[in-house]
Amino acid sequence: MQIEYRKKFLKQLAELPITVRPKIEQFVFEGLIKANSVFELGKVEKMQGYDGFYKVRFGDYRVGLIIKDDLVVVATVMHRKEIYKFFP
Repeated sequence: MQIEYRKKFLKQLAELPITVRPKIEQFVFEGLIKANSVFELGKVEKMQGYDGFYKVRFGDYRVGLIIKDDLVVVATVMHRKEIYKFFP
């Protein structure tokens, strides 16, 4: 499994509150790398109506993932009120 991080995601991650940032960093930079499949982590949910687009919940924040074959693109992280306007 290959993992790709978009610039936009890294910038948004740096701007998150310190209360939620460590949980997301652990999932994205450690959990995804160690896992054989994204789905074995258990938190990943498919976005309704979109093939290949998934979300992971962390309190009031969501991480948007794009999964194609063996490639996982970590696309964005936003507050739950905002993410559905911009992703997918």
